Amino acid sequence: PIGAAMRGHGITHSRFACELQMDMAAKELGLDPVEIRLKNAIEVKPGEVYQTVNKVTVRSCGIKEALKKIAEHPLWRDKDKRPKREGNIHWGVGISATTYLSGARQRGHQSCAALVRICEDGTVNLITGATDAGQGSDTVLSMIVAEELGIPLEMVDIKRVDSAYTPVDPGTYGSRVTVLAGQATQLAARDAKRQLLAALARYWEISPEDIEIRNGVAFCKTDATKVMPFKQLARLACYSGPGSVIIGRGHSTYGLEPLDFETGIGDGGTAYSFTAQAARVGVDVETGKIIVTDFVIAHDCGTPLNPTLVEAQNEGGAVQGLGQTLYEEFVMQEGRTLNPTFLDYKMPRSTDVPNIEVIHIPTYDPNGPYGAKEASEGSIVSTPPAIVNAIYDAIGVWIKDLPATPEKVMRALESQREKIKKNPKYKSQ
Repeated sequence: PIGAAMRGHGITHSRFACELQMDMAAKELGLDPVEIRLKNAIEVKPGEVYQTVNKVTVRSCGIKEALKKIAEHPLWRDKDKRPKREGNIHWGVGISATTYLSGARQRGHQSCAALVRICEDGTVNLITGATDAGQGSDTVLSMIVAEELGIPLEMVDIKRVDSAYTPVDPGTYGSRVTVLAGQATQLAARDAKRQLLAALARYWEISPEDIEIRNGVAFCKTDATKVMPFKQLARLACYSGPGSVIIGRGHSTYGLEPLDFETGIGDGGTAYSFTAQAARVGVDVETGKIIVTDFVIAHDCGTPLNPTLVEAQNEGGAVQGLGQTLYEEFVMQEGRTLNPTFLDYKMPRSTDVPNIEVIHIPTYDPNGPYGAKEASEGSIVSTPPAIVNAIYDAIGVWIKDLPATPEKVMRALESQREKIKKNPKYKSQ
């Protein structure tokens, strides 16, 4: 089949294997799945830096807090109080703890720039090469401009991406837009504000440090009589000199040491998010069908700039992860795809989506605007192992390759029964 990058590409597989091994180790050692993860989780205090054996640099990490939130949640806390069997349905709850990079870097240029133009009518144009592919980045970048300039969000107009005039940007991939394009946007807005305050300071004959802009109004902090609406300030600044144009410029780059792609030594991104997730599933031991009723996702995305978008991104990632775990599979024969349409290539429907609760785990990462990290791909990585660990909790068999179709479940159960017949003392590994 034709292949291309998608959400969480290349990372879901390795995290899936690691998290299944983590539960297997917990079972072998007689430890609770949360306990074994807490024992091995790193902790980074504000201002400190943690570096892994392969030189990955972590400046913020909320994984311990995320695991504790999951452990305290009724879905996990009360799992042994609920019935484990209801007719043919066996119930289980699983957990996972994963990480994802923010601002994935690849070979080629990694520079990112933005422009913020103040128009004479008081509107503000954000000109960026970062494309909103549905993740809500236009909203977040506009919020950053509004926050820096002290104006309402509706006064910011983000311009469509056009390589003829938008600044350079490496692309929308690897959870890099908020972190890197956000930094460039923040710097551009600050540069534009500096020019605005300089023009107003000349007009009022005061220092720029004595001026503040809040809620669309500029005012002097030491003289209550000096007040000016932002629209008037924009007009003043644009007309304050011959052909004055107020354009703020911002630029960001990774600033990282070279990454060795052969050895894996070095940083793959500027920051790392962390996710703990619990899932509750029911397995029909007569048909192998799996139903997922609940997800709880505790996500460390640094500072959630827009909590609603963060929740939506986590929900979207979890549903895509649900599809990867239970439904989506290319069936190939002699180089031909046997299920090329949605009649045969299965995906989750709205009726398959479980209850999803997202818990914010705020941290602060110095490499992101206002401390923000990625929020769009972490949950697709944590969902498959949480579901499969829940399947094991329900029926005592491991599904080690995805998707976990009813056929694979029935084969695993049959294999388990055969081993038990041969050796009654057999314990599923």
